[in-house]
Amino acid sequence: MASVKVGNITFGAEELSTTFQTYRSDFLMMPLLALGALAEHCSVRTGIRYRETVGEMSGNLELSNYQKTKYEDAAVDITPRVFQTFFGNVVAGIDPNAIYQSIWGSNVTKGDGLKNVPIVVQICAYLAKKLGENMFMNAFTAKHDPADFSKTAKWFDGFKTVLEKDAAGTNELQKVLISTTLGNLVEGTDSITKDNAEDLIKDFYWSGTDAAAAKLRSQPLKLFLSDQAYHCYTECYQVNHGSLPYNQNYDKRTLEGASNVELVPLANVPADFMLLTPKSNIFLVFNQQTEDEKFLVEKSLKNHYNVDFIANYFFGTQFQSVSPEVLRYWRKKA
Repeated sequence: MASVKVGNITFGAEELSTTFQTYRSDFLMMPLLALGALAEHCSVRTGIRYRETVGEMSGNLELSNYQKTKYEDAAVDITPRVFQTFFGNVVAGIDPNAIYQSIWGSNVTKGDGLKNVPIVVQICAYLAKKLGENMFMNAFTAKHDPADFSKTAKWFDGFKTVLEKDAAGTNELQKVLISTTLGNLVEGTDSITKDNAEDLIKDFYWSGTDAAAAKLRSQPLKLFLSDQAYHCYTECYQVNHGSLPYNQNYDKRTLEGASNVELVPLANVPADFMLLTPKSNIFLVFNQQTEDEKFLVEKSLKNHYNVDFIANYFFGTQFQSVSPEVLRYWRKKA
C-alpha cells in the first residue's frame, strides 16, 4: 500500500503494522470493550484457551436435632460444566483510506487539531472494534457450525443456544438440565406485546413457589430482555399506572415490586426471550493471554492500495450453573 500523508501524519502498511505490534494488548481488549453494553451485566473470565471444566453443585444438606448415632450419605451431586472458547480468525483486505475518510467525517478534529490526532491508532482500533460489535450482536443467538467459516453467527454458541441445548439435552452431558419440571424454564403461549408485557414479565419473575424459586428471588438479579420487549413493558406500565403519584419516570430500571431485579434491555437479545440470573452466573469467556491470539496488519498480498487485517481470537459464552436456584429462562412455546 502506498503511504498517505495528512498534515504531518503519514500512514501506510508499515505504520499500521508497527502500531498493531506496539498496542497489541490494547487492541486485544477492543472487542471486549465493544461488548461493553453487555459486559457490564456479565462476569468476564479470561485465560481459557478452548476448554475448562468447572463443577455445578446441587443437592441438599440439613442440620437437625442431635443424635449420637446419626450418619447419612450426603445428597449432593457435582455436575461438570464446560467453559469453552471457540477459536476464530479473519483475514481481510482493508482500504485504510476508506476508514480514514469515515474517521475524518466523524471523530477527527478539523484543521490544526488534526496534527495531534493519532490517526494510525484510530484506524487500528476501528478494525478491532468492528470484530467486537459483531460479537455483541450475536452474543445470544450465535450457533457454532464448524463447517461454516463466513459469519460470526456460526463461530461460537451464544447464551440462548447454550440454554436451548440444556433444554433439549444436546449439551455435553446429553442430559436435560432446563425444563418446566425442574423449575428453571417458563414457556409462554403469547408473544410479548404492549398489551401483556407487564403481566408476562411479572408472572415470569414470581412463578415458582418452591425453595429454589425463593432462593433465586432472594438475590440481586439481572433480567435480560430485548429492547423491544422493554419498550412494550414501559408502554404497558404507563397505560396501566400512568396516574400513580409516584410514577414520575418513564424509564423503568428495576422491575415494579421487585427492586432486586435490574431490567437489562439489549438490542442483541432475541424477541420472546427473557433470562433471569445473577451477574455472577453469566459469563463472557475470553483467552487474552497467549501468543496465538493476535492482531496483525501487513501489506496486502492482493492489492497495492490495501492492507491485510489478520486476527485470531478465542471467545465463548456460558453459565456457571443452570439450576433453578440461580437461573430461570422464558421462551414462547413453539
